[in-house]
Amino acid sequence: MSTTQTTTTTIMPSEDPGYIRSVPGILKIVEIILCLVVFICVIIAPGYGGSGWVWFIAISAFITTLILLIFHVVGLISRLPGPWMLIEFIYYIVIAVFFLIAFIIAAVGCRYGYASIIATAIFCFASCAVFGVDTYFQFQAWRTSQTTTISTGPA
Repeated sequence: MSTTQTTTTTIMPSEDPGYIRSVPGILKIVEIILCLVVFICVIIAPGYGGSGWVWFIAISAFITTLILLIFHVVGLISRLPGPWMLIEFIYYIVIAVFFLIAFIIAAVGCRYGYASIIATAIFCFASCAVFGVDTYFQFQAWRTSQTTTISTGPA
């Protein structure tokens, strides 16, 4: 009499809770908080030309950065196909430029003298700066991954 035992294993993404304590993880958390602050400030501010753009950028950046943070913490980013270092690098370039534009729009709105518009401009500039720093780190990580890929390629 022969018995057969079948075993199934499910490969789950490995969690990386240490990512939150790393520099990229801390930057993502700061970006998420700044996006929320910009959103709150622009909602409190009376309507002015361009406030819709600032609102849109704050919410879009909040959602996408939160998704990226979750992907990194859960370990899903390493299992997804595609050049994710490059994708994140391009995302951070685009969002930093968009926050620079949002800062300019909010700074122009400061002429109305409302404190919430002034706060929006200040936090948009801070967001632009933090996303810019993260862009630099993403560029370094992408460059490092490119060098590793090229040097370990087939001979």
